[in-house]
Amino acid sequence: MNTISDLFFGLADSQLPSRQVTEYIGFTQSDSFFQLALAKNTRITTLRKHFSREGFNRIFLSANLAGFEFAMPGFSTGFLEKGFFQNADPIELNRKKALLDGAVVIINNNDVDMSCYADIYNHCDKTCFIGWDWDNHHWLELSTFLAAHSDIYAPAHHENLYLLSRYNWLTCGPVYCATVQWSRRFLTDHLSEMLQADRSAEPLGKHIPYTPFRFRLQVITTLSQHYSSIGFSDRTFHVRTPGERLREWYSHKMHWIVPVLNDVPIRIFDALVTGGIPIVPESLRLLPPVNAISLEHILFYNPADIVSPKNLVARANTLFDEGGHDRIAERHRYALEHHHGNSRIRQMLSYVAELFHVKLPVG
Repeated sequence: MNTISDLFFGLADSQLPSRQVTEYIGFTQSDSFFQLALAKNTRITTLRKHFSREGFNRIFLSANLAGFEFAMPGFSTGFLEKGFFQNADPIELNRKKALLDGAVVIINNNDVDMSCYADIYNHCDKTCFIGWDWDNHHWLELSTFLAAHSDIYAPAHHENLYLLSRYNWLTCGPVYCATVQWSRRFLTDHLSEMLQADRSAEPLGKHIPYTPFRFRLQVITTLSQHYSSIGFSDRTFHVRTPGERLREWYSHKMHWIVPVLNDVPIRIFDALVTGGIPIVPESLRLLPPVNAISLEHILFYNPADIVSPKNLVARANTLFDEGGHDRIAERHRYALEHHHGNSRIRQMLSYVAELFHVKLPVG
């Protein structure tokens, strides 16, 4: 039987990570990054003067952040239509720039068209742009661009933080992904349905198949041999009504979650807010924010569980059944309070207030 050392030294090209890190550390030592930092600092100084004088009470969220209907007392909140940051004729482009002037704009990386967004960003020197990047663990072409073209850069994951901080000294967080497909009111209005729902004892785990991530695909394929409720889905889920999506989530006692890499997926919090128990990799157990979730509300799987999942699923059913309605409501309230999109937006606005020496509106 192979020892751990045998397996470690048998990895193909085991020195590749070291070479990659050495290469990108060398890359980030370029004086060009210092010049970029100086230019961004000049912009931040201009913004600080503007907001310290005018304050801020207008916020815009890009299209991918419209589903949870953020609202905050003292703020006027607008939602930018899908394609807002795509190329437009000069008249329309000027209208967009005027609309955003003097506001705080939180843009999700999935709403960025590089050339159009860069033009708007460069010309709106009294607008604070926050880039909330959900894919900084793997989409570095866009992540580096967004870090450079935002005044506050908020990556959602732990990966690549040093590299990205070279593009933006005001890198915060991580500001983790959160439940964004339902509003707080919608979720609270449907709590009674979640409490009374007849739930399947099999784990739900439909994932979109991203072909570059072969390990993830293999995990899902292996689990699907045991449960038909685990497998691959398409993007039709995103065109369903909020109610249809909610019913799918609360129709299961538990949710088996396979991250793309070792990121903290949104679906952990979607599972909790709909009263279910997320089953997540052991590799996330000790990492924030997962390590703050009560063990009454979450279970962890190891490599052996992927091959033989039935004992863990039985534990999840027992945990759910013994908790009853009280635990369903507790999971719902916990996720709603700590891991809804509203709390993440408030977190980012607090960074604006701190950096620009202004107070958040009270109302």
